[in-house]
Amino acid sequence: MMEIRFHGRGGQGSVLASELLAQAAFLDGKWPQSFPFFGVERRGAPVTAFSRIDDKPIAVRTSVTNPDTVVVLESGLLRTVAVADGLREGGLLLANSRLPPEKLAVPVRARTATVDATAIARAHGLGSASTPIVNTAMLGAFAKATGIVTLKAVQAAIEEFVPARRAENRDAAADGYAAVRMGQGAVSPPRPVPKAAALRLPEGPVAVTSSEVLQTSAWRTLRPVISLDRCTRCNFCWKYCPDDAIEFDAKGYPVIRWQYCKGCGICAAECPPHTITMVPEAGEA
Repeated sequence: MMEIRFHGRGGQGSVLASELLAQAAFLDGKWPQSFPFFGVERRGAPVTAFSRIDDKPIAVRTSVTNPDTVVVLESGLLRTVAVADGLREGGLLLANSRLPPEKLAVPVRARTATVDATAIARAHGLGSASTPIVNTAMLGAFAKATGIVTLKAVQAAIEEFVPARRAENRDAAADGYAAVRMGQGAVSPPRPVPKAAALRLPEGPVAVTSSEVLQTSAWRTLRPVISLDRCTRCNFCWKYCPDDAIEFDAKGYPVIRWQYCKGCGICAAECPPHTITMVPEAGEA
């Protein structure tokens, strides 16, 4: 039995990716299983989903804690989430990244593969510039990197189950299949991920830490840049920011509170004079 764990952020299609993989495996004549783990259901928040594939019926129904393959849909998670936890010896970590596989900061025991799924998604108009939907490009790369399912089955699953832009998603899967780069283990260890004790609240263990400690800047892969020479001080960016990440200087111009900005791009989308541009975070893979 092959166990796969997907790590992404809300809005990237991680849950649909696990479902499409299961459908592709079924079309290839195998027994699949897929299910998500729901935590903070919010755009930009980390999302986890699981798949299992076998040649016989699958009886286990638990979360995947020791995956054979980990698929990371957003490279920033490599810095902030222990995505490789439990990855089996000799397992594969497939990441959406512009970097070559050897440059990924993952345990040396893992095989690595990368594909620039973000560029592929943008080329096919999937999602937005700030939140490209990379799931189908990643599934194409997964098919090539693992051989567990065929590209033909992945594209057939897309045709049947993706609700919109099916042709573009099929092409993105083909591009991901062609563009994946295979490597070996990385030479540098991952950055340590702090672990915080769960808070005891009346409703139960709802939060793992307070917002004063767990700041959403760790989610950011794109950052807003404001052209103040064209800013009209309309305050729309502040009004629509979901994280209270914008304040104002003495002249009334917006200033980003970087410790709270998760790079969601809403301010850029809502700015009437289009003075805000989303650019890659420095050092982003």
